[in-house]
Amino acid sequence: MFFVLLFFISARVEVFFSATDGCEDKVINAINSAQRELKIAVYSFTSREISQAVLDAIKRGVSVRIVVDGEQAKDRFSKAGYLASQGVNIKVVDYTPRRKKFLVPKMHHKFMVVDNKFVMTGSFNFTASAEELNDENCVFIYDDENAVKKFSNEFERLWRISTTY
Repeated sequence: MFFVLLFFISARVEVFFSATDGCEDKVINAINSAQRELKIAVYSFTSREISQAVLDAIKRGVSVRIVVDGEQAKDRFSKAGYLASQGVNIKVVDYTPRRKKFLVPKMHHKFMVVDNKFVMTGSFNFTASAEELNDENCVFIYDDENAVKKFSNEFERLWRISTTY
């Protein structure tokens, strides 16, 4: 019981809102803090600034893997093609075969695992709209091995079922 209580006390959570706190800067700071590995699963990725932070991380020797939604990757503003052309290891989840009449499932996650140490999650897509127009949130979870493991496992599941961009 003491161990469980100590574990919960040691976890730290930070919550930010795009309208008041600037989620994009928080995401970029997290990417800039990476030393070994970034695992990113994000529905929509159009942000130039976050793209540049990802490329800078690769230049520092950080291993970067990104999974995006297949339909969103086709958007003319998507950075998936650009990042792939720059050598980023990026895959797309294509759920089109699982279509139900006019409905197509989506890889709708928005999370990032940094160095297997902490997680960023929330409603925040890596887009200008998420930062400048929408009411979005990003939540950082630190010192919670279970949360990191669960998000890492979900990322690896997505990676296995995805195809290279």
